[in-house]
Formats: sequence, C-alpha cells, structure tokens
Amino acid sequence: MVNKIETEKESGTVFAGIDCREAFPKVCYQTREMKEAQVLPLDFSGHKGRDACFRKVLSALKRYGKKEEIRAAMILPDLSREEVGRYLKDACEAGFLEDQLQVISEPESIVHFVMHQTNDIWQHRVWFLEFETEEVKATCLEVNKRMSPMLVQVKEPEHWYVGSLLDGRRDERLCQEVRKRFEKGKVSAVFLSGTDLNSTDYKKSREVICSRRRVFLADQLHARGACGLAGDGKGQKPYLFLNEQTLLYNVGIKSCEAGNDTVHTVLSAGCSWYEAKASCEVLLLMEPLLEFSFPSMLGGEPVRAGMFLTDLPKRPKGASRLLVEVHFSSPIQCEVKVTDLGFGEMYPSSDLYWRETFVLEEQEEEDGTGCRL
Repeated sequence: MVNKIETEKESGTVFAGIDCREAFPKVCYQTREMKEAQVLPLDFSGHKGRDACFRKVLSALKRYGKKEEIRAAMILPDLSREEVGRYLKDACEAGFLEDQLQVISEPESIVHFVMHQTNDIWQHRVWFLEFETEEVKATCLEVNKRMSPMLVQVKEPEHWYVGSLLDGRRDERLCQEVRKRFEKGKVSAVFLSGTDLNSTDYKKSREVICSRRRVFLADQLHARGACGLAGDGKGQKPYLFLNEQTLLYNVGIKSCEAGNDTVHTVLSAGCSWYEAKASCEVLLLMEPLLEFSFPSMLGGEPVRAGMFLTDLPKRPKGASRLLVEVHFSSPIQCEVKVTDLGFGEMYPSSDLYWRETFVLEEQEEEDGTGCRL
C-alpha cells in the first residue's frame, strides 16, 4: 500500500500540428486567445534536411510564445519505432524538447479534427474526399456513441479512379462512387480538399454530395486535427481511437488516500503505446510490495500483479519514498522501474532499484484454458 505524492505541471500556451507526410511540413497553430487553428505561413526555400525544416517551424512558432510553452503533435507517414525515433531525434536537434512532442498517424489526425467539431457533424458517418489528378482518396469515419468513452473508427482509405477533368467523365464517375458509398448509411458531413466542387465541373456529383448533409472545403485538416490534439494534452479524452498503436491498458497502483483504499492511475490508455510513459512518487505504508492494476479500455476484469522490493531497508511506516517509472515496450508489455529515494537525512537513499516486466495479454495453457499474466 502506498500514499500518492501530488505534483502539478503547467500546460503549454502555443499549440501546433505539424504534418510531416510530404517533403516539407505543413503547420497549423493556435494560442489560448484564438478560437480556431490557423495555417502557419512558411517558406522553406534554402532549407535542406528535416532538422533544418524543424528549425524553421520552431522559429516561426516562437513568434507566438516562449519555446518552453510550445506543445506540438506531428503526423508521420510511418509509425515504426525506428521512424518515430528518427523524426524525434531530428526535431530535438532542431531545438524542440521531446516532452513537447506527440506523434500520431494520418487516421488519428482525422479523428481529432472531427471530434473537435460540434456533435452534429459526427452524428452519423463522416467522409473525407481528397481530390488528386485522376483519383479521389476517400476515408470514412464513424463514432459509436453507445460506448464510454465513445469509440471512433476510421476505415481504410479507398482510392476512386475518376479520371481527369479533361476526359469529360470525371463528374459522372465521381457521382457513381458517391452514390454507391453514401447509400449504405446516413452521412452527416463531408469534408473536401483539393477542389472547390464547382457546379460547372461537378454538376451531378455536387448535387449528390450536398444533398441533406453539411459539406465543407477543408484546408490542411490533418494539421488542424493534430493541433487540436496538442491543445488537449495527453490526458483522458471522451473518445477513443483504436488502431494497432493504441495503448488499451490503464496502469494503476493500489494506494491509500484520506484513509481509503483506492487505485491511483499512473498512466492512462488511449495514447500510442510508444509514447506511453509516466512517473510518480509514492510513500510505502506497509510491506515492501507494490500492487499494480491494468484495466483494459475494452472492459473485463483488470490484470493484477505485484512487485516485491527485495532488500529494501527496513524503515518506519511512510518513511520510504519511491520513484515509480512506467513505460511500454510493446502494446501489451509494460516495463516498471522503482527507485528507492529514502526519506530525508534521517533515512538516506539506498541507491537500490528494481525492474519488472508485466505482459498484459491472454495466453493459452497446454490444457487449452486461458490465463492472464
């Protein structure tokens, strides 16, 4: 049993969404005084290399607030551990601090963009149509409002071949694709990019797309979505986006607050597992044992596990201060490090630390029965 030691952190005042999917980043920013995110005008002429581009972005953002008060979310084309590491390294070499940055995928940026709109926008399905030379990249988003938190799903993008405007059949082909997809369920909103959907070139498809639903021309919606996430911080949100990178488990530690047993949440689910890390200080009240709880966002009984602190010096109740550090090395593997900090001059630190790995998945035993580790 432990007692939590409270700490406070100040939130940032300048938020940015940085879309890194192309050769040069596209950036939106927002301050506390602004009602919505704005495009950050940038000229990358003469800037070669990713770190040089990041320096340019940071320099432009510092016009709106102190460097230490900037919080940014980056959209990467690839979320492999190696690629994430390279982008973070380049950004930090350019002057960003790692704890200022979050990393997200393209679908996740769409989720945060939509969920920062009024709920009439995502009452039913939402489509994103990105117009290219001969194709339209179409992505569908749907919110399950019956779950708590609400579950947001983004389907795999479709690529509709519609041909160029010069061949004369682009409008007809687009109209056919839209009819076929939109008739499968209600659509409350459509966001368009790369086109103005003018009535001359898109007479038929414009009528179908705009019928009984809200339609918007979207400018840098991915960067705007990332900017919205940066403004939210890394705390719990009323919605959850699930993909292969999503951390599904909260990490809690059994504790005592105001004389009552409780579970203090050290780390909350819903973020990307490779960004999932947190720490807290606790006071040990009883035996040298920390009890962890790992409830899943999908429900069911939490995974529970204990961690013995072997050879911890004997001290009076509440006289052992411990630093608990938590991070994930995979979506279902939690790494915990506990360090003995002692308690002032009377009980100095022993310089001892303990490490434990908890695997949070259902596995099959030889007799076929499931068990949790």
